[in-house]
Amino acid sequence: MEFGVHRVIGVEQDFSEIREATAKENHVVLFVSSGGSSMRINKELTEIAEYSLVLIPRGITVDANPDEQRAFLIIYFSESFFARTEVDTAFLRNFKSFNKNEYTYRTLSVPQEYATYYEFVGMQLKLSKQNYNQAIYRDLAHNIVKQIVLLAAIYADDRQSGELLGQRTNVPLVQRFQELVEKHVKKEKQVAFYADQLNIGSKKLTSLTKETLGTTPKELITKELLRVSKKLLVESSLSIKQVAWELGYADVNNFSTFFLKETALTPSEYRKRWQQ
Repeated sequence: MEFGVHRVIGVEQDFSEIREATAKENHVVLFVSSGGSSMRINKELTEIAEYSLVLIPRGITVDANPDEQRAFLIIYFSESFFARTEVDTAFLRNFKSFNKNEYTYRTLSVPQEYATYYEFVGMQLKLSKQNYNQAIYRDLAHNIVKQIVLLAAIYADDRQSGELLGQRTNVPLVQRFQELVEKHVKKEKQVAFYADQLNIGSKKLTSLTKETLGTTPKELITKELLRVSKKLLVESSLSIKQVAWELGYADVNNFSTFFLKETALTPSEYRKRWQQ
């Protein structure tokens, strides 16, 4: 559910905003307009040409150059925000430009005419974040971010990364696992439960999800539990204790410990941040 946008000028910037944007779990897209700009990427001062998209994988740090007078736009989003469907997940995880093993960052040239488009995008994402409690703004933000990433794929000539994995024979079983997790995650958080439902062993399920999605069943369960947790915290009026109960936690402290471990925020802190 995490996304955001900031207009960055080194000499004016609140650096906490950049740290938030480039948190470990976020993908980052920078847009550099006329005149270019400079920033620190993985602590190295980097000059970016004008009218560029810069794609930054998760785990790569970006900092403003304190001496820089030229602005750039930073857009960030988490996988849980982007990946609403299996197609979204497959696209994002196969997009080479967001793979830290392939690139520390990747710079793409875009037509000058896109400068106006990205200013518009920045305004709409800010508006969406301010009104995130309304479904129409959540959909707007998701569609804008997805469009930006698809445009990046076109300019990167990496369109094949978006191919569906549905050609693989194991995908229907993995999709069934994901459906079961969505249905039962509030009550069932153990891999063994889902393996039993699918009539396969836990090791086999792990092998299938790693092959198809590049992740483990436990990680997928955690991701879905976190997604539901965040949705309840932001979109419902339930107390933190009630959210914990809704998610199958008899002890609210256990839920808070889980949430803090995964997000570095307490449930209360997260709710306050996203309901501002």
